[in-house]
Amino acid sequence: MQEAPAITTRTTDVAQALRLEILTGRRLPGERVQLEGLKQDYGVSLSPIREGLSRLVAEGLLIPSGQRGYRVAPLSMEEFLDIKTQRIDLEQKALRESIRLGGEDWEIALMTAFQRLKNFETKRWQADEISSWEERHHVFHRTLISACGSPILMRFCELLHGMSDRYRRVLMKTSEPDRDVTQEHQALFDAALARNAELASEVLRTHIERTGNAVLRMMRERESI
Repeated sequence: MQEAPAITTRTTDVAQALRLEILTGRRLPGERVQLEGLKQDYGVSLSPIREGLSRLVAEGLLIPSGQRGYRVAPLSMEEFLDIKTQRIDLEQKALRESIRLGGEDWEIALMTAFQRLKNFETKRWQADEISSWEERHHVFHRTLISACGSPILMRFCELLHGMSDRYRRVLMKTSEPDRDVTQEHQALFDAALARNAELASEVLRTHIERTGNAVLRMMRERESI
């Protein structure tokens, strides 16, 4: 009776570890992922590995390949355009609701998340610190919509954000965000804290669109090579 929680924990650990490898580009699009290899890498049995892989298939990060293997999902312009469109729609909805429903705790959490991000973006930092920026960036965006009142909407936004980030991380290997991104974060924070839902929604749309267009430009350049 005590084994089920342990299996669930191991499944979550496998899914999180492999998800991170895919999202950070350590496992490249199209790369084979073998069950036996994961068993050796993570030191767990096949049962939690299969469960973890099933989760990543559902998230669109893996695709089945053969009878016992998987591949990291390829990148496609059509998929990214779909991700970008759905992300804008859902995050704008979540942001408007978060601004409407969020109380003092949300405001304090948002100020903290933004300040942590701003502290990082306003200093010079090394390429090997990119994971620290990614963590702060993700927390800021998640906090913006955290008061929307819908756990289901939050989960969909998290899923789309992760799928979008994979494209950005694989295609845009820069050490720092450009100044426009930093300014957009400031504008987004200011509008949200001022409870200006329409302005915040428009800034968010511009923010996602601009980064998305940069990713699409990179994809077109790859196709032309």
